[in-house]
Amino acid sequence: MKVFISVDMEGIVGVVSLKHVISDSKEYERARKWMTLEVKAAVEAAKEYGVKKIVVADSHGTMINLLIEDLPEYVDVVTGFPRATCMVTNIDQGFDTAIFLGYHSKKGTVHSILDHTISGSTIQRIKVNGLEVSEFWLNAAVAGHYDVPVSLVTGDDKLTEHAKTLIPNIETVITKYALGRRAALTKHPKTIEKEIRKHVPKALEKVKNKQIEPFKPQIPLNVELEFTDSTMADVAELVPNVKRIDGNIVGYTAQNIVEAYKLMEALILMAIGIQKI
Repeated sequence: MKVFISVDMEGIVGVVSLKHVISDSKEYERARKWMTLEVKAAVEAAKEYGVKKIVVADSHGTMINLLIEDLPEYVDVVTGFPRATCMVTNIDQGFDTAIFLGYHSKKGTVHSILDHTISGSTIQRIKVNGLEVSEFWLNAAVAGHYDVPVSLVTGDDKLTEHAKTLIPNIETVITKYALGRRAALTKHPKTIEKEIRKHVPKALEKVKNKQIEPFKPQIPLNVELEFTDSTMADVAELVPNVKRIDGNIVGYTAQNIVEAYKLMEALILMAIGIQKI
């Protein structure tokens, strides 16, 4: 069995503040240790189950957060940014399942830790075929495009509720109970390590028994990006096949989720760039 692990930061145990997720903060150094410990728990549990190949994608911010030297030597790490299909780059290499650690809710979710969708400063919401989607939705769909089911996710209580609506049989670990956007009743890191070690084999057993299906949205995909500033839409509509829908909104049609994801990433990077002018 081959397992792909994508790890974000906002859903990691103890993380509640922007100081935890921005690299020039002392609190960030603590948070990246918690992040690495959760990944280590997952990969060791997978190895104990008998998994032969494990790849971890560092998927937060500039994607150079994990303390790679603290992970077991049998793990390969996808690191650095930008990269194709962003948080799930390399998932097209024949994996049996994916595990998402430290994920968070889409922007605008009530009482969910550091909620945002890809880029909080540039994106208000993303819709696909009329449905407002999250990073979990997008990454699960890319995994599904390659017939890879997502079998386990960790994050706050709102994120895990959302994940279950998309993948009913998915295993979940609640790392904290959100009290607002920047406050939570958090579990202890050691408790989460134990829970991850407990749920990884359960998730892999479900995959082995074909109890979890890959998530596959209906195609073609009509994508709408609502930016936080109309200047971003001004620039985005310069791209061929991207059409202006409203002041802050552009849209396009993609034949599959990978095509949709790549163009989405490019438009968001353009929006980030225009902020600096």
